[in-house]
Amino acid sequence: MNTTVMAVRVGDRTTLPGQLALKRLEESGICLPSTSSVIGRIVAELSMPSLPGATLTALQWVTHRPVSMLDTIHVESVVTRVSEGAVERHIRLLDETGELHEEGTEIWRPEQPVAEEPALDFCSVRWGRLLRTSLEGDPSFASSLATWDGTIGLRCGDRELHLRVYRGQIIDITRRVPHGATFTFVAPAQTWVDVVLSDHDDFMRRAIGGEFSSTGDGYEYLRLTKPLNTIIGHARRIAGEARA
Repeated sequence: MNTTVMAVRVGDRTTLPGQLALKRLEESGICLPSTSSVIGRIVAELSMPSLPGATLTALQWVTHRPVSMLDTIHVESVVTRVSEGAVERHIRLLDETGELHEEGTEIWRPEQPVAEEPALDFCSVRWGRLLRTSLEGDPSFASSLATWDGTIGLRCGDRELHLRVYRGQIIDITRRVPHGATFTFVAPAQTWVDVVLSDHDDFMRRAIGGEFSSTGDGYEYLRLTKPLNTIIGHARRIAGEARA
């Protein structure tokens, strides 16, 4: 039996130097109309190395500003999820000023087992259980929600987790509650990686800068910024302990 484990982890990054899109296509012998809408996607595919021992099975792509032949494009990627049967990698195409042109998420199916890290499987139920255990030992979290009765939603990409809170205690962890979350904190998978694995805790700076969004009761979302900051702090803690 093959017990080799595929060497890929959440947070693995690749950054490639800038190159003129036209030159990259010419080097690969590809000729496209200058008005083609797939220039960026093909440049990304040609530039970004494949994941060894895995097969690309899906791609979700978003165009903010189409890449043109004369754009000098920097391609970067980060692995955002490693779970049973799938590895997700986010790719961004930036110009020389740092403006985001196009981005997408690849889903790879590994041919070998992968080393899963529940502490980095953001907004999954297993991650939520680790988070609750960590928060139970923090009196500041309990006191900040001592009079609160509601549900905090946390969303990473298309995954959503609900923390049912009653008087400072998380009494249930589930994918959904019957009447929905009081509010849901929303961030894309790559942002979760950045916030949880960065060297410095800059959640509040990012929140003030408007990098996150929410659904549901906006007033409660703003009012509970402190407990959210505590939650992110513990997400960083369990990730750090898992990586130690």
